[in-house]
Amino acid sequence: MSVRTLWRRRPWIALALLGVPVLAAVLGPLLGPLLGPLAGQDQGALPSQPPGAGHPLGTDVLGRDVLRLVLHGGGSVLGGALGALLVGLAVGTPLGLLASGPRRGLDETVMRGMDLLLAFPGLLVLMTLAALGHREWYWLVTVAGLLQVPAVARLVRGAALAPGTRTVVEALRMQGHGWAYIHLRHLARELAAPLATDAAGRFSVVLYLLASANFLGLGLPASSPDWAVLIERNSDALFVQPAAVLVPAGLLTALCVGGNLLVDRALARHRSSA
Repeated sequence: MSVRTLWRRRPWIALALLGVPVLAAVLGPLLGPLLGPLAGQDQGALPSQPPGAGHPLGTDVLGRDVLRLVLHGGGSVLGGALGALLVGLAVGTPLGLLASGPRRGLDETVMRGMDLLLAFPGLLVLMTLAALGHREWYWLVTVAGLLQVPAVARLVRGAALAPGTRTVVEALRMQGHGWAYIHLRHLARELAAPLATDAAGRFSVVLYLLASANFLGLGLPASSPDWAVLIERNSDALFVQPAAVLVPAGLLTALCVGGNLLVDRALARHRSSA
C-alpha cells in the first residue's frame, strides 16, 4: 500500500497535519502573551541556544524564545495566503465569466491579457516590487493574489464553456432570463465545485509563493516572527540550534501537505460518486 493510499484511507492524518499549524496560527496570538513579550532579546537569554529550561524550543539568533515566535508567526502565514487566494478568486472569477460570454472579441481580449500576466514569473514580480520600495504586507498579498488571476479565470471560463453548461445557458437565454439570473444563480452552482477544489489546491501555491518571498527577504521585515522569516534568519545556525529552523519549516510543510491530502481525498470521493 502506497503512502498516498494510506493517507487517503486515514483522513485523520491529513486533518492532524493541517490542524496543528492552523491551530498554532489561530490560537498562538492568544497563548503567546502568556509566555512574555515578543520583541527584543529575552533577559539573560543567549542567541541560538538549544532547548532547555525556560525555553522549550531554545532561542533564535536574536536571543528570542522560539516557541513564542512560532506562536506569533502563523497569523501572517495563514492570513496572507487566504487573503491572496481571495484576491485571485475575486478578480479571476468575473474575468472568466466575461470571457465565456457570447462576445468573441471580449473573450480574446481577456484571455490574451491573462496570457501576458501568466508570462511573468511570480518571484520576479515580487523582487521588482521590493526593489521599488513596496515591501508592505498588503502589497505582497495583493500582488501574490493577482498572480493567481490567470489560472482562476481560465478555470472559470473552461467550466462555463463546457458543452452541458452552454446548452443550459442558451436555453435560459431563449427563455428570456437576464445576465444576473444566468450567472449568479445557474452558473454559480455549476462553478462552485471546481472553484472550491481549485482553491484548496491553489492555497498551497500561494503559500509557497509568499513563503519564498519572505524567505528571500522580499516581504516582511527581518524582525517578523513569520515562519518563513524565522527559517531564513536562523538558517546559518541550523546545526547549532536546529529547532529554530525545523519547527517553523515543519509547520509550513504540514500546512501544505495536509491541505493537499484533503484535496486528493475530496477529489477521489467526487470521482467515485460521479
